[in-house]
Amino acid sequence: MRHIGKTFPATRRQAAVTALEDVSLTVDRGQVMGVVGPSGSGKSTLARVVNLLERPTTGTVTVDGTELTALPARELNRARRGIGMIFQQFNLLDSRTALANVELPLELAGVGRSERRARAGELLERVGLGDKLGSHPAQLSGGQRQRVAIARALAPRPRVLLCDEATSALDPVSTASVLDLLRTLTDELDLTTVLITHEMDVVKRACDHVTLLESGRVVDAGALGDVAARPHSPLATRLLPHPAPPTGDGVVELTVSGDGHDAVLTELIRRYAVQVAVVAGSVETLGDQRFGRLQLRLDGAPRDVRAALDYLAQSGATGGDGADRLLAGAVA
Repeated sequence: MRHIGKTFPATRRQAAVTALEDVSLTVDRGQVMGVVGPSGSGKSTLARVVNLLERPTTGTVTVDGTELTALPARELNRARRGIGMIFQQFNLLDSRTALANVELPLELAGVGRSERRARAGELLERVGLGDKLGSHPAQLSGGQRQRVAIARALAPRPRVLLCDEATSALDPVSTASVLDLLRTLTDELDLTTVLITHEMDVVKRACDHVTLLESGRVVDAGALGDVAARPHSPLATRLLPHPAPPTGDGVVELTVSGDGHDAVLTELIRRYAVQVAVVAGSVETLGDQRFGRLQLRLDGAPRDVRAALDYLAQSGATGGDGADRLLAGAVA
C-alpha cells in the first residue's frame, strides 16, 4: 500500500470523514503483519482497501506485483480470488454443512463438484475438522466455526489472507488455537497474512511485524523485535509493559531480547567494579522470541557506576545477524 487515503463523502447527516490518511504499508510473503489501534482508527477500512472492497481515494494497492487499483472491474474480480478474508462473525451459511460452506467459493468460481468436494475435505482435514464435514454451523463451537471460515478462505488458494478481528468473538483457548493455526498455515502455505486486531496479545502470539494506526495514520511500525527495543515508542509500551518507574541513583532500565541480557550483565560485572542487583523486571514472548525490561541498581564508587552506565548506553546491539538488541538509559 502506497500513500493510501480514504475519505467518505459528506451526507445529509454527517460531514465528510477521513478514515485513512497517507498510509503506506508493506507485508512480505510469508509474514504475519498485525495492524492494531483503537476503535475508529481505520483498521477495518484498511483491510477492505487491501482487496478494494473499499476503493481508496488516493494511493495504490499492489499485491504480488499487480497494482489492483489500476485494474478494470472484471480483472479486479479475478484478482480478488487471490485474497482470502476471515471475519469476526464467521459468516457461514447455516443451511450448509461445513463441507458445503468450504465448497462455496469454488462452486461460485465454476469448479466441478468432485474437485471442489475433494479440496474442501482436504482443507477441513488440515484445520483439524476432518470429522466435522457433515456438521452444520449450529453444531459447532465458535472456534470450530472460525476454522471452517479459515478453510473456506483458503479454498481458492489465495496468496494473501486478511483477518478482520478474526478472534474477537472467541474464548481465550479458542483464540490461542486459531492464532496458532493461522501462524502454521502462513508458514506452510507461504501466505502473506494481515491480522486486524485491537488486542496486543494477538500480535504477541502470532505476528512478525506490527503497525499501529491512530486516527487513520500510521504512528509506529516495524518488526516486533525492533519496536520492542525502542523503549519509548508507542508500540513498545504496548508490547512490553514497563516495570514501576525506577528510583534512586544508579538505577538503569534495559530492554533486552533473547539471552542478550546474560552476555551484557556478565560483561558488565567482569569489566567494572560495581555490584549489580535486579530490582524489577518484566518478560514477554513476542512471536517466538523472549523480550524483557530489566531495572538494575548499580552500586560502587561514583566513577565506576558512571563508567558502567556509559558502557550500557553504548551497547546498542550484541551479536550480528538477527542480533539481540539492548538499549540503556540512566535515571537519576
